[in-house]
Amino acid sequence: MIDFMKKNYLNRKILQQYYFNFYHKIFFKKKIKDFLEKGYYIFEKNFPFENINLDKYLKYPNHNFVAERKKIDLKDLKKIYSVLSEIGVISVIKDYFGTKIYSYDNSVLTLGNKKCYSDSWQPHHDSKGRRIKIYIWLDAKNFKTHPLYYLKRTHKQILNWEKYEQTRFSNIDKKEFNEIYGDKGNIIFFDTHGIHSHFKETNVPRSVIELTFEPFGLFNRLNYKNIKSETERLSLLDLEELIY
Repeated sequence: MIDFMKKNYLNRKILQQYYFNFYHKIFFKKKIKDFLEKGYYIFEKNFPFENINLDKYLKYPNHNFVAERKKIDLKDLKKIYSVLSEIGVISVIKDYFGTKIYSYDNSVLTLGNKKCYSDSWQPHHDSKGRRIKIYIWLDAKNFKTHPLYYLKRTHKQILNWEKYEQTRFSNIDKKEFNEIYGDKGNIIFFDTHGIHSHFKETNVPRSVIELTFEPFGLFNRLNYKNIKSETERLSLLDLEELIY
């Protein structure tokens, strides 16, 4: 029974990858060419913050931590997604996935002044199939902060794992990764199926709005069989309901 479940899960991942490749051969969109090729993409427009006050998500008595997250209130989240829809970000995500999309995480991620060499602060893939994570940079560009590390083109591979340790790649040299430093308002997409992140060796704080998007459909991790339980577990937000 366990072997059958493993095989079924692997088949779903393989089908998802082939579906993704097949879809883009037919419905290729030039504006996401970079995204498809590298696995990450810097949006051509900056996020306008005029009507969104993020101060309450950025206040800490000190930054004596590796990383902290604060969930974004639904009222603020609706404003953020409304802007993302207006400037074309949601359109890019739909071009990439070609299907119905849910979102979750929806928080402000702040990196503190502590260094770290374990957990998510080592090269890894998220072991959850194909998802897009977006960082909206909240600080001016500073090369002394921790960048987003991404090993380009690894999102094209079919990655399999049986244990958590198989999703970590601590032996890959930083020099092999692209280092992506954002400036305030920059919107950075990356496919979490690719290998990303690396050791946090800086102590200069910085913050981003962190949003995760995942497709829904027959070959995806989110599908008709589990959508009810996953909605409750992940607090999924239906973008069709949220964007108006």
